[in-house]
Order: sequence, then structure tokens, then C-alpha cells
Amino acid sequence: MNYDEISPITGNKSVLIEADPNTGIESRICMESGYTTSDTLIIGSDAILKYEEAGLTEFMRAMKYIDNNLGTIWYPAFIQMERSMLYCDRHDQSSNKLAWKVARVVNIADIDKTKYPVPGKINEYYTSRLDVENALLFDQYQFKAALDQCYAFAAEEGNWSPTKDTTHIEQDLS
Repeated sequence: MNYDEISPITGNKSVLIEADPNTGIESRICMESGYTTSDTLIIGSDAILKYEEAGLTEFMRAMKYIDNNLGTIWYPAFIQMERSMLYCDRHDQSSNKLAWKVARVVNIADIDKTKYPVPGKINEYYTSRLDVENALLFDQYQFKAALDQCYAFAAEEGNWSPTKDTTHIEQDLS
């Protein structure tokens, strides 16, 4: 993969830049650290508040990186697909060290659906959930590997069993 820029987070040439053809707005993502920014995330702008309020977790806000050279703020990426999700979390609950987790979206068995009610809707229940109990853990600078795994999970078809498949996947990643 050919990278466009040196990352302010890792110091390595690992940033991809993509421009929206309609608006000309450039977005950047560091493929090592998983941090992302765009021309709209200018330090001190109203766009920062809107971006943070639009669904960033407290941890994601705490882990932001202020890039005074570019004049923007970088945040950990968050990728949600139909069958998988890639998100940042603490490496362990006693630290502020960032780690990446990749989890599958799994179907909820009919017998368990009452455990997952849709808020504000009577007798309506979710049919799937994020399997965070079996999420795979990647170190802070293994974002590219986590992203590849997220895409691999997204491409899977059929029924997946955490008891049957997790050990194999973790062995392949180590």
C-alpha cells in the first residue's frame, strides 16, 4: 500500500489521504494507529463539538490527538459493518493505553430475545448484538491488522460459534 504522509502519531509514513470529489474535503487515516481526521476538524471549531457529540465515547474524546502542524484534531476510528465492528477500548481496565477490538455481530436466539428489548418499544426486541465477550484484541499500533480482521468477519457467511472458532482465530493472529 502506498501511503501519502507521515503520521503525527507514529512518526512513520502510514497516512492515507482521501478527498471527497463533491466537497473537496480531505480525510486522513493513519493505518498504524487508527487515528483519523479531516479538514473540517479544525482546532477550536464548532465542528469539533458536533463531532464529539455525535457519538464519540468518553474514552475516544480523551484519546484525541491535537495536531498543531495540520491545525486539526485526530480521533481513534470507529468502523461498523453489518456483521462486525472495529472500535477502540482500553487495553485493560486499569490503564488508559489504547487497544483495538474487533467483534462480530451475532444473532440473538429466540429464547434470549427478551434480554434485549428495543428502548421505548413495547414487545419489540433486537435480533442481533455485538459479541464483545469474544472480541479480538489488537495492540495500539496494530490498526491495519484489526481492520483486516474486521473485513474478514464482515465477509463471513453462515453460523459462527465462539466456542468452536475463537481459539483458531486468536492463534492465527498471534
